Amino acid sequence: MNLSEAAHEALERYWIENKERGQRWGLPPSSPDSSAPEALAASELAEGGLAAPGPLAGQALELTAKGWEEARRCVRRHRLAERLLADVLDVKKEIIHEWGCRFEHVLQDGVEESICTLLGHPSSCPHGRSIPPGPCCAEGRSHARRLVLPLSECEPGDAGKIAFVKSPDAGGMDKLTAMGILPGQTVKLLKKTPAHLVQLGESQFAMDKGLAGRIHVRLGRGEGK
Repeated sequence: MNLSEAAHEALERYWIENKERGQRWGLPPSSPDSSAPEALAASELAEGGLAAPGPLAGQALELTAKGWEEARRCVRRHRLAERLLADVLDVKKEIIHEWGCRFEHVLQDGVEESICTLLGHPSSCPHGRSIPPGPCCAEGRSHARRLVLPLSECEPGDAGKIAFVKSPDAGGMDKLTAMGILPGQTVKLLKKTPAHLVQLGESQFAMDKGLAGRIHVRLGRGEGK
């Protein structure tokens, strides 16, 4: 649904206050004469059928069933965005919430399902708060592994394309680049002990667990356990 940023934030706050904190919190009564951000957001939600007046005149607005579902999706997108920023992009923890909020507003319908699958259907955000499950989670959490995971967490025989490489310094990145470890290359893990033995094209390389953990692989269909 095409809502303003203020409306998204109002939905998220309603969910957190009422669903997670158990507080009785409502949106301010909609008023076309008010220019306050919360009042404008409330009017927008009411016009979209996402909120309605409480049982008493002048009482705060409450979310409708449609509004609750949209609030759930807002919270889900925001927390998945935080997970993506933390786990894949390695964004500093102190700015994850702010950037997660910005990122959440641009996610299109269905994109959050792809992100959720990419991350292995996480159940909580980096701050430990629950991520509401989506349609992809019921089946995914029961038997699927993450779509992209570090090579160090793969099992012998797993193969796929390198999605991205994380290295804390230029020297480590140069070492991986010299091996031909680049995004888009097909890689296969042959064994994990005594070292990780990796096949890349016609070549094989041995590396320790730390280096293997820097290589994130998108497993191919039907590959992996």
